[in-house]
Amino acid sequence: MDAFEAIKATFFQECDELLADLEAKLLVLESGQTDNETINAVFRAVHSVKGGAGAFGLDALVRFAHVFETLLDELRAGRKPCDEITVRTLLRASDVLADHVAAAQGHAPEVDEARSAGLVAEMEVLTHGEASVPGAAAEEEDDFGFTPLAAGLAPLPSLDLPPLDLPPLDAPVAGLPPLDAPASAPAAGAGWRIVFRPHGAMYANANETGLLLRELGRLGSVDVTLDDSAVPALDALDVEENHLIWTIELTGDVTEAAIRDVFDFVESDCDLSVTAFGDSVDAGAESAAAAPADLDISALLAKAAEPVVEAPTPTPTPTPAPAPAPVAPVA
Repeated sequence: MDAFEAIKATFFQECDELLADLEAKLLVLESGQTDNETINAVFRAVHSVKGGAGAFGLDALVRFAHVFETLLDELRAGRKPCDEITVRTLLRASDVLADHVAAAQGHAPEVDEARSAGLVAEMEVLTHGEASVPGAAAEEEDDFGFTPLAAGLAPLPSLDLPPLDLPPLDAPVAGLPPLDAPASAPAAGAGWRIVFRPHGAMYANANETGLLLRELGRLGSVDVTLDDSAVPALDALDVEENHLIWTIELTGDVTEAAIRDVFDFVESDCDLSVTAFGDSVDAGAESAAAAPADLDISALLAKAAEPVVEAPTPTPTPTPAPAPAPVAPVA
């Protein structure tokens, strides 16, 4: 057995373990324990199978696993509820995924294409909704046999009304800028700069940067820059570490919390910086500019930092006792 076949055999051994773990975690979901940790474990199992299958060119397995993974991604992001119907579909999809693995390994005949395509259609409906699946709207039938009819309206009779006393169209209106006023520039600060450096552990946990960038793209317009300047020479390269840094400029009406939700699953396995640009960045400068011009902040801070020297307590001077009054002689 050559090296390639040996690696491929190792992949299929790992698939057996991943499929067993996948089934166990799906049974946990079926019991009603739909926590994020279990859903993430299911996602990692399917994602690992898909990643290995792509390396060996197992296209049918990759296509099915991709649809499976996309539905799980919606569940773990909270955009789709993990209800009973969804869990049952996932259980049947895991069986078909196992059939694809067995067929790719040569231990079983070809996968039933009708069954596989049926599961793909079900998962796509659960992921995107009935209306967004191609052909779904064309297949809908009207149970009531309703046929739309064209209707016409007779023209309304003309009314002899006095002319309205309206101001000219170019007349200024209180509270509004003139019509010929230049358009105002969009408000600054409607965007974020995200610097993202994954650790090697992030990839070891079956996560990938592409999925995260895709999620950011759903929040707004993104401009991605890759910094590969830290990649060492080939003889010094550690394949289990990451040396790439992504800088993403995200524009749109997005909150910082929404951005950090995208990285919530990998927060402990990466270095992440989220900074607003525009007005949000200059908020501190604006606060400083609002201070009175004659108020020297630096001098006040320096004065506050000086050590306090306590003055010695003066010793009180004793007050002399009054002289006794003279006593008159007794006659």
